[in-house]
Amino acid sequence: MEATRTADVVIVGAGIIGLACALELAQCGTTVTLIGPRTGQHLGQASRAAGAMLTVFSEVEAAHPPERVAVEVAERIAARVGYEAWLDQLTAVGGRLVALTPGVWVTASTPADRTELAAIADAAAGAGVPGELHSPGDVPGLVSETVFEALWLPGEAGVDAEALTGSATAAVLAHPRISWLDTDTDAVAVTEASSAMRIATAADLTVTAEQVVLAAGVQIPTLLRHSPELELGAPPVLAGRGVSMVLDAAPAPVASPIRTPNRGFACGAHLVARTDGGLYLGATNRLSTLPVLDRRPSIDEIATLLHDATCELNADLRHAQIRGARVGYRPYTTDHLPLVGRTAHPKVLLATATYRCGMLLAPHVARLLQREVDHPGALLDHPYSPRRSIQTTATTELLTAHGPALADVICQPGGSLPAGAPAVLGRLLCAALAHQLADPATQRLAASAPVEEVLPLLLDVAGRTTR
Repeated sequence: MEATRTADVVIVGAGIIGLACALELAQCGTTVTLIGPRTGQHLGQASRAAGAMLTVFSEVEAAHPPERVAVEVAERIAARVGYEAWLDQLTAVGGRLVALTPGVWVTASTPADRTELAAIADAAAGAGVPGELHSPGDVPGLVSETVFEALWLPGEAGVDAEALTGSATAAVLAHPRISWLDTDTDAVAVTEASSAMRIATAADLTVTAEQVVLAAGVQIPTLLRHSPELELGAPPVLAGRGVSMVLDAAPAPVASPIRTPNRGFACGAHLVARTDGGLYLGATNRLSTLPVLDRRPSIDEIATLLHDATCELNADLRHAQIRGARVGYRPYTTDHLPLVGRTAHPKVLLATATYRCGMLLAPHVARLLQREVDHPGALLDHPYSPRRSIQTTATTELLTAHGPALADVICQPGGSLPAGAPAVLGRLLCAALAHQLADPATQRLAASAPVEEVLPLLLDVAGRTTR
């Protein structure tokens, strides 16, 4: 017989966003049922594959429009303020201490990197937290013949993602107003029953609640397919596949995190020390239109990681042992802003699409969500609102703005071209893709994800169709 329980709010998704939201609501007096796996491998989950860095400024790119930079940096600053207090709250409730490592180093190895460092430094200076340029020899743990300067960002920090998710898990389990239903989210279905929401799970248990929060990241599209009655009117959630590794490199050479700027439609390569002595190496990024959560890392993804680590960040890591590799699918939107707040369905809220900043944004998202739960409509005009209108960019415009970076993708890992050749190759690739867009299948793929991250995927498709 199917069992039933009730709660004020049900949260579907047990990554760092779901955990933070559950705890914030419970601390404010709300009874919460959290649905998601508590144990197991958490295949495909972004939180368990994260680094993680609190990257307030170093995610800024020179190609980002000023209005995008202003919004993203302002929200990340709001998340960074009080982050230590949030960690203290996790410790007070769950008993597991997590500490931050102050500062992040961003390195430059190419002339293009110097432009990226300037954009990052401008964003930090504009926020009153200026960075400092240093020579490579000033960076603890950097062993590189290619890096010629590094930017120190004291306003950023590193955190052990495994320790943080463990601390948040312990806090949620210890809180008397939270019950955790340990089951996968891929079979969850949500329907409206009278004045309440009915959430059915694969565990033969149904939960009814006044409101439901979808925080299941890239699994939200699957959940919505199982819940055809829900009309959310929200932007689609895309998936960015990232591969990371944990190395045994005793003693761990890195103090504060070291990273490169974002390049090649991916996040920068980075090294983050783990509290257990391991060294996190991350991370690749590729748009995935059909994420397969149990798909393992490919040789190409591993090769790119190892090249960036040993050739650019620390050559001595060639002696390190590989402890393991993980795949995580980062949820994001076409305007790269999260989805937080009430949807067109008055009883369904979203807390997702934090892309590469989930660990940083978690407490901020939780506070925003709690405000919306208590005061419906409070986030209607917020940049993260699921009701916002997103202007999509034509693929031809994406090619003009970002197409030249396709040369970097072609050369990964470790390839190089003569001076001036990347620009020529980039123009050639743009012309080829512009011609390929006449193909209806290519048009449909481009229309399904009108973001710059789709360009490498279109290049792959063009290569396969011309064989």
